[in-house]
Amino acid sequence: MAQSNPDLSEFFKYSRPPKSPCRVGYALSGKELKGDEKTQLESALKTDKGLITAGAIQEWGKRRKITLTASSVVNHRKESCSCYDD
Repeated sequence: MAQSNPDLSEFFKYSRPPKSPCRVGYALSGKELKGDEKTQLESALKTDKGLITAGAIQEWGKRRKITLTASSVVNHRKESCSCYDD
């Protein structure tokens, strides 16, 4: 009788080193933004992209000396960045 191989995927998941957050996630981590500015960015990210564009968020970050690219904003909004990588 052949034994089936056990599922080890959970072990592999926990064995990988944690990934760094994306640029947007790093800014939200509290290392660059705190208080009202952090809340502003969180709200802007949740707002419809037709109302608050990635370019507008990029410019907002630039004025605060925070480097955010439009693509990093788009990816973070879609949850397809390293912040959401399980």
